[in-house]
Amino acid sequence: MNSGLIARRYANVLFEFAQEHQATEVVYSDASNVYEALVGSQEATAFLTSPLRKPSEKKALVDKVFANVVSKETRQFMDFVVDKGRADMLAEILRVYGVVFKEHNGIKTAIVTTAVPLEAQKQESVTAILKQKLAAPVEATYKVDESLIGGVVFEVDGSLMDCSVKRQLQDIERSLTI
Repeated sequence: MNSGLIARRYANVLFEFAQEHQATEVVYSDASNVYEALVGSQEATAFLTSPLRKPSEKKALVDKVFANVVSKETRQFMDFVVDKGRADMLAEILRVYGVVFKEHNGIKTAIVTTAVPLEAQKQESVTAILKQKLAAPVEATYKVDESLIGGVVFEVDGSLMDCSVKRQLQDIERSLTI
């Protein structure tokens, strides 16, 4: 079976479980934090994906590391995943939970790339404009790419709007070479 499909199924189960316990937002926060921790730790990833480690060892690691960090619901689900022999997919399941949570709550994901860093006040202003234009809650991530020269590039849920000076110069160059 496709690992993406498996991750989606488990993420949906987690979402339903979190809904039953009125904990979707808490689990969303936990899932984001645990995902970042797992992706940032090669040792933890190697341990959880190792076929040489017993499920009880993997469960003990998860409990030890995340016992006082995540909610009871998140810990129960993580134990469930390990018990089902899917510890190697835990990070991906938690990442997909974020997608399911955002879909259910109508949250748009935006990546805003500028040539220079934006101050916090400017970021808040841009995020507010995006919320208004998209008529939806927005989670915005801000990045810097000096090669843009100026302007901004918006990527919202996979759709790209490039308003950078770099792209405009590339358009001019293409029109002159035709």
